[in-house]
Amino acid sequence: MANDIPTPWLDDKIWPKGVPKKIDYDVISLGEMFENTVAEFPQSTAVTFEGWSCTYEQLKDLVDKFATGLSKIGVKKGDKIAIDVPNCPQFIIAYYATVKLGAIVNPIIPLHKFVEIAYQVNDSESKVLIIMDALYKEYLEGKDLSKMEKLEHVILTGLGEYLPKIKAVLGKALGKVPHVKEKLWPEKVGNVDFHKFQGIIENGTPPKVPKVKINPKEDVGTLIYTGGTTGVPKGVKLSHFNLNANAQQGTAWIYIQVPKTKELRGIGGSGCLIPFGHVFGLSTAMNLGVYCGYKLICFPAPPEKRADILKKLVDEDAVYIPAVPTLYNQINQDPDSSKYKGKFKSLAACLSGGSALPPEVKRKFEDLTDALIIEGYGASETSPIVTGGPFHRYKIGSPGLPMPDTLIKIMDLDEGTKMLPICPHANCDEADPEECEKYIGELCCCGPQIMLGYYNKPKATESALRKDEKGRIWYYTSDISCIDSEGYLHIKDRKRDMIKYKGHGVFPAEVENLIYQNPAVNEVGVVGAPHPDGVGETIKAFISIKPEYQGKIMEEEMMEWCKENISPYKYPREIQFIEELPKTLIGKIKRRELKEE
Repeated sequence: MANDIPTPWLDDKIWPKGVPKKIDYDVISLGEMFENTVAEFPQSTAVTFEGWSCTYEQLKDLVDKFATGLSKIGVKKGDKIAIDVPNCPQFIIAYYATVKLGAIVNPIIPLHKFVEIAYQVNDSESKVLIIMDALYKEYLEGKDLSKMEKLEHVILTGLGEYLPKIKAVLGKALGKVPHVKEKLWPEKVGNVDFHKFQGIIENGTPPKVPKVKINPKEDVGTLIYTGGTTGVPKGVKLSHFNLNANAQQGTAWIYIQVPKTKELRGIGGSGCLIPFGHVFGLSTAMNLGVYCGYKLICFPAPPEKRADILKKLVDEDAVYIPAVPTLYNQINQDPDSSKYKGKFKSLAACLSGGSALPPEVKRKFEDLTDALIIEGYGASETSPIVTGGPFHRYKIGSPGLPMPDTLIKIMDLDEGTKMLPICPHANCDEADPEECEKYIGELCCCGPQIMLGYYNKPKATESALRKDEKGRIWYYTSDISCIDSEGYLHIKDRKRDMIKYKGHGVFPAEVENLIYQNPAVNEVGVVGAPHPDGVGETIKAFISIKPEYQGKIMEEEMMEWCKENISPYKYPREIQFIEELPKTLIGKIKRRELKEE
C-alpha cells in the first residue's frame, strides 16, 4: 500500500481472511446513504424506542417533513444545527433532516450545563438549537439567551412524544418521563423564536425537501466537539465522506469475519447505548447501524439495572453493539445478567472502545452472550474508527490492526518529524520495557476517515494535521504508542497522562491493566500524584472493589499484591479504595478528576 510506510498488518498470514484491504467506496452524502437504506429496506424496522417503533419508510417521511420544516424557518446549506437530546427518535430524525439540507449537525452531550451549551453554540455559530424540554428547563430556562449570539431558533421536544400513548401518559403521571407541560413552553425569549418539534414536522407537511448540491469529500456533515481534556473544546469538522467511509470500513470489517452481521441486514438491531452526542455512539451505533439496515435500539440512558440492557438486546434481536469497557463490566457484575445466558439468538459482534478492554471483562461477556467482542481505537478526529481487533486473531492488550485503506506510523515525541521503527517483537507488551523504549512515540493516522480540521482553529489544525512529501494528510493523535512486528497497535497512554517516576516514563493504562488482573478489582484509575518529598511525581491507584470482596481485602494487602505482580518502577506507591470512580457520560474514567482529588 505504501512503500515508505511499513505495513506488516497487510501480510496475508495476519490480515483477516476475506476482509478487503482496499474498498471501492460509495462517495455519497449522509443523506444519500440514508436514502439507499430506505430503498433497500423500506418495511424493515428502523427505530425502536421504549415500545415505539417505525419502519425505514416511515422514518424517511418524518425526516423529510422535518427537513422541509427546517427549511421554512430559514435553515440552509452550511447552517449549524445544535442537537441536545438523548438517544431517541428525535435525534435520528433531526440528524438526517439536517444533513439532507446540507446543514451541519452539532451534537451536544446531554447534561451539559448552560456555560458549556453556550460555549458550544457560540463556537460553532449554531443558528438552531434542538433541545429536550426537561434539559431546557434545568439548564437554560431563565438564562440570558442573548449570550448565544448567532442563535435564532430553539426547537423544544419532549421525551414522551415518541412513546406509546399509554406509556407516555403513565410515565408523565408517575414522574418517570422527564417533561415540562407544553403549555408552559415559551414562544419567544428575547430575539430567539421557539418552536415545537412536532410543529416543525406539521409545518413540513407535505414534505418538499429543497434540492441541495453536496460535495461529500469537502462539505462538513457533522461538527463534533472534543471533550476538552487538553484545553478548550474544539469542533472537529467531519465531512459526509469521513463518516460514510468509516461506516463502510466498519461493515467491511465485521461482515466477513462475523457472517451473521451481514445475514441479518434489515432484520437485526444495533444497540444504541452510547450517546449519539458522542462520536462513538453517533458513528458506530447510529450511522453504521443505518448503513447496515439495522433497527436502531435506542437507550435514552443505560438502565440502572444493567441486566435490563441484556433483556432489551434479546427482545429486539440485537446483532451488534458498541459500548465501553465500563458498561460491559457492569453488565457482567449484575447477578441477574446470568438469566440471559443462552438466550441470545442474534447478538454476534460487539465493539469496545474509549479505553483498554480488560481481558477478564471480555471473557465474561463473551461467555454470557456467545458474542465476540473486539477492542478498537479511534478519536473524534478519525470518525472515529482507526483500528479494530480481528475477531478470530485477537491479541490481548491491543486494539488491533488498521482498518482498510488506513495507514499508521509512530513518530518521535519531541518534534514529530522522525518515523520510529516497528517493534521487532510479536507482542511488545511482553518484551523488555527499556529495550522497547526506542519504538515508542506518537501515533499518527492516515485514511479516508481523517477529519477536515478544527472549526475556526487554524493553528490547532496545523498542529494536528500534517502533510507528508507524498501529499498524504496525517493526524497526530497525541497518543503514545508502538506497533508490533505483526502490525498490531499498542496504546501506551496519552502524552498528558504519562507519569514521570524517578526518570521512568510510566503509562497509567498499562498499570491499570495489570491491576485488573487482581480478582477483587472492579474498576481502577491510575494517575501521577505529587511526590511526598515535593520533587516530581509518584504513582497512585484509585480502586473500587467488587461487592463480594468488600471488607475482605485491605489497601495494604492490595499494595503487597501490586509489589509482587508489577515491575518495581511502575507499581503504585499509593492506593486508595473508593466506592465509585468518576466517569464521563460514555463511561470513560476521568483521570483528571482523580488527579485533582
